[in-house]
Amino acid sequence: MYAARRRLIVLMSSSLLFSSVVIFFGFHILAGDRGILARPELDRRIMLAEEKLALLQRHHDFLSHRIRLLQADSLDADMLAETARAELGLYSPNDVIISIDLSKLKFSDITPNSEVN
Repeated sequence: MYAARRRLIVLMSSSLLFSSVVIFFGFHILAGDRGILARPELDRRIMLAEEKLALLQRHHDFLSHRIRLLQADSLDADMLAETARAELGLYSPNDVIISIDLSKLKFSDITPNSEVN
């Protein structure tokens, strides 16, 4: 009698444990941080990160180009004059100054082939 009751209790407890493990993992597969329902948000965040990376890469290329123009072995006279005027604030009254604040660019307006100048 006790053996049959004990087997029933072991069977019920193991079934309960197994079903709770299945429910736990099933819930996290469906509604967890990286589950099926979170996929659109993850895709959106990946897209924003890729756009930001593309913008930073173009900015890096732009700055690398300017640095190459200022190196001693291939110094560009126009670049030297532009940098000196910007640092010293020496502009003639006829100069037109266009400054671009890169921090205010929106990442959604990025096209893959456009350049930052």
